Amino acid sequence: MVAIALANKRDLLIADEPTTVLDVTVQAEILSLLAGLQREFGLAIMLITHDLSVVRSVSDRVILMRVGEHLETGTTEQVFQNPQHPYTRQLIDSEPKGDPVPFDARAEPLLNGQDVRVEFSLGKRHLFGSAATLVAVDDVTLTVHRGETLGIVGDSGSGKTLIRLIGHAARDIHVDGDRIGSLSAGELRPLRQRMQIVFQDPFSSLNPRMSVRQLVGQGLVINGVANARECDRLVERAFVEAGLDGSIKNRYPHEFSGGQR
Repeated sequence: MVAIALANKRDLLIADEPTTVLDVTVQAEILSLLAGLQREFGLAIMLITHDLSVVRSVSDRVILMRVGEHLETGTTEQVFQNPQHPYTRQLIDSEPKGDPVPFDARAEPLLNGQDVRVEFSLGKRHLFGSAATLVAVDDVTLTVHRGETLGIVGDSGSGKTLIRLIGHAARDIHVDGDRIGSLSAGELRPLRQRMQIVFQDPFSSLNPRMSVRQLVGQGLVINGVANARECDRLVERAFVEAGLDGSIKNRYPHEFSGGQR
């Protein structure tokens, strides 16, 4: 996308949420690339984003908008050090801070991973070469207790292993005492109800041909949690719990903003 934008004669580059679904290392590379191109070509850049840390690190000036209305303008330092509009202060104050919710250190382990290793075959680079391998997780041991939050800091590639979306990595992973690598598909299904995942890129993980009511309700029906009649009520409740209006359940993924998705 950057190449497409720069292929023609350019003076202004409009970067609309260019780092939304990227992990932090790739995000840093893209922002560094844009800064380098700006120096090389004398570009003016209009960066549209909801990420305050990105705004603070790359912008010279900031315009704050809400529901299409222009609320505040100033240099980046002025806006962040001395915000004037209540909504600006609300945004800055909403950045995560403080201490995590404490958990009982005596709680039993829920998930154990022992010397977990995950490799991806990248295929042959050329006809007579050997297949290249990417090691995403290299002999990692971890434990997560009930009520605990474990943060894993690193590049993309390891999260899917924990619920056996990548089967060969699960042989060394135990969930609530069960070695999930040895379970059949039928034995694993009840466990899937208790292990849920939020993917990095919500747009590509939502089926564009299904309404969000169908998407949210699909797991309820497949896992036998609810029949079709009960499904609507549970879907609406899930929307409310997730901070969304239940009346939007008949929309399709493309009708939502990135944040809503």
